[in-house]
Amino acid sequence: MTKMNTFVPLRHVAIMLTIEEHGSINAAANILGLTQSALTKALKRAEDEMGVRLFDRHTKGVTPTPSGKLALEHAKIIRSQSDQIMNAIDGLRNSPGRVLVGAGASFLDALLPKAIANVVSRYPTAEIHLKMDNAVVLLNMLREGKLDLLFGSEFPGVAAMEDIDWLPLIANEMDVVARSGHPLADRRNIGPSDLRDYGWVLGGQNDPPYLHLESVFRAKGWVFPHVAVQSVSRTVAIRIVQQSDLLTLLPNMRTNPYHSDIVRIDCEDLTWTRIAGIAVRKGYKLPPAGKTLLSEIKNVCETYN
Repeated sequence: MTKMNTFVPLRHVAIMLTIEEHGSINAAANILGLTQSALTKALKRAEDEMGVRLFDRHTKGVTPTPSGKLALEHAKIIRSQSDQIMNAIDGLRNSPGRVLVGAGASFLDALLPKAIANVVSRYPTAEIHLKMDNAVVLLNMLREGKLDLLFGSEFPGVAAMEDIDWLPLIANEMDVVARSGHPLADRRNIGPSDLRDYGWVLGGQNDPPYLHLESVFRAKGWVFPHVAVQSVSRTVAIRIVQQSDLLTLLPNMRTNPYHSDIVRIDCEDLTWTRIAGIAVRKGYKLPPAGKTLLSEIKNVCETYN
């Protein structure tokens, strides 16, 4: 290795992050439009200039070295700051900019469409990119600068995070639901013994509804139910519940029925008041379209409440 350079070019940042995100030199080369040989040489040049080995090569791809992990953490900050510079320049040019938005399935289906429609009506050239996933994945993407804002359920501890601003906006109830004609559909005061024979459609273990059910079952000493299907898509959950005896959680069934063949199950122990809001990185300046989207989401939530 040669003596470490005191300046890390942005091309090195792009190379490091692309290799890490795709796990191999070959996959990263395809993304960057380079040959594998050219990317290997570029990575070697970056390692020489930085004075450390960034990745260990193995048969299944590459993994960051300890020095590489540290470099990648700072590379993500550099990329985020670079994005902020470009968004600021776009603002000076009266460009609405590009907005990267993360959202849970329920909000993407029900609340965000109206807000987004209002934004694109005002900024026809705006670009709004939507990402749907569970809360942990989206929150990590936000903190790494891969999202501009996140709209979804309140995640434990988010309000105390030093690098995140959290704005709660709306509260609604989540009900246990099943297909019309389900054996539990006409029952009242349903308890754990009534539920144990039925599987569930839920998001992954980091999804807020899953975490809610897990905490309730643990607190009451109940056996946690079988999760037959894992999906963060509300549409998928509804379709599966319509055609099976599986159960799921959906928001506000009593005031906003989704389908005549989906019914609320009378299980007050599992009814959950969910808080939703917006998370952004502290100090991050949204592009014009992002600021307008933030305002429109607030307006939609006020109307909904």
